[in-house]
Amino acid sequence: MNSKTIARNTAWYGLENLIGFGTSLITSIAIARTLGPTKMGYIIYVSWLASIVSRLGSVGIPETTRKYMAEFIGGGNYSSARFIYFRTFFIQTALAALATLGATLWVLRDSPAEYRVASLLLVFGILPAMSNFVSAQANVAAENLSANLPASLASTATYFILTLAAVVLNWGVNGIAFAMFAMRLVDFLVRVFPTMRRIRSWDSGHDHPPADLRARMTSFAIQSVMGMLLALVVWDRSELFLLKHLSTDIRQVSFYSVAFGLAERLLLFPTIFAAATGASILAQYGRDSSRLPAMVASSARYLALISIPVHVIAVPLAAPVLLVLYGKQYVGALVVATVAPLLCLPKAFLGPIQSLFESVDQQKYFIVATIIASFVDIGVAWLLIPAHGALGACIGSGAAQITAVGLMWGAGIRKYKIRLPWAFLCKLTAISTTASLAAYGLASHLNALEGLIAGSIASILVFFTLAYIFKMLEPEDCSRFKVISNALPRSLASPINSMIDLFARRMETSSTAV
Repeated sequence: MNSKTIARNTAWYGLENLIGFGTSLITSIAIARTLGPTKMGYIIYVSWLASIVSRLGSVGIPETTRKYMAEFIGGGNYSSARFIYFRTFFIQTALAALATLGATLWVLRDSPAEYRVASLLLVFGILPAMSNFVSAQANVAAENLSANLPASLASTATYFILTLAAVVLNWGVNGIAFAMFAMRLVDFLVRVFPTMRRIRSWDSGHDHPPADLRARMTSFAIQSVMGMLLALVVWDRSELFLLKHLSTDIRQVSFYSVAFGLAERLLLFPTIFAAATGASILAQYGRDSSRLPAMVASSARYLALISIPVHVIAVPLAAPVLLVLYGKQYVGALVVATVAPLLCLPKAFLGPIQSLFESVDQQKYFIVATIIASFVDIGVAWLLIPAHGALGACIGSGAAQITAVGLMWGAGIRKYKIRLPWAFLCKLTAISTTASLAAYGLASHLNALEGLIAGSIASILVFFTLAYIFKMLEPEDCSRFKVISNALPRSLASPINSMIDLFARRMETSSTAV
């Protein structure tokens, strides 16, 4: 049942993210090419500061909603899940109103005149964004990620149209800020009311929620906020702040953001899978917690399969991609773009282990690991940025992510006896490295576009040839992949299933003579 649920939610969440991925990529390229690295540096910095406020509203109560709704839904107690949703939604909305009011007063008093209108638009978006997070997480808790798709489609289309209009009509920062505000408002309107109507239809019940629920939720929310405050340092490009103040070249902000952001787009598919898996891990705690370590280990295996090849092969192709998409004015970001795919790879493995700690109310491991990683991030970035600019910021971020993810998985393996497929991981890394070297051999001797095309084709051919020779997949992998492929029309499912079988090790059989 978990395989089918994860496959279904991966498909829905994947569609949602693929649309957002394409839209954000197009709009970011249009803005970057139009404004150039100098003007883009200031816009990135202001947008990043505004996003911090919004990100803080995505944890605490929303994550508490997801965790405890999933637990009670997994146990069949829909009345308690209904109670949790409405209680947390109204608390979150009240906090969002206070946050919006406080941020508005701050902007009116302290923001530079040239950014005041844009800042106000971004601040006004805090209210719908924070309230919206609760409904989004409620749908995740119900393992119904398809319910989040309509709002994402509508808001993405709104942002896409308004952003391109701002670029074409030269509306500047104010136009881009208005596009972001409109996106958040549309997302709220399209998501919240259907979610609320659906949850209202659940049986309200006559039993009160468990007596210890409020204390558990409060403790979890406090831990979530603490974890998020620390995560802002490790996972949300806090290096931009240091770059702005330690580097004399504002273009370094653009170089770091564009190059590292391009590498983080490789996390699209791992993020999709991790989100779908995380929802099932939280629900599994309410069904049968003894299966959690096996689920987490299996998740790590498939995350490796969809992330290690992409990130390793991206190393020699990152520079050609940057030049083709953003142009020669971003040539100063080429070195950062080359090392960034490997430095942001650890983030692909964050989801399952974090979901495990959340499900068992052991977020302390996440918090401790992130505290240590925060010191690593700030220390390395502070040391390297003055001399190396964007590259120093990138190395600091990568060192912090490696530290945080390594410590969390180490704690999970030791405490919950998670058995990772180390032989599989080594084999996958070796095959991916060989494919990456093939891409480098071609890309390094051709111009950007030709090198990108030839290197991509070579790496794909080498990877799948070696995957066939060394039989990357296990028989159980085939069964799980076919859950997805069998949902396609028969004319497509049959050849895809045959292709999957090509890369699988045959199941050993034994016969006994009679």
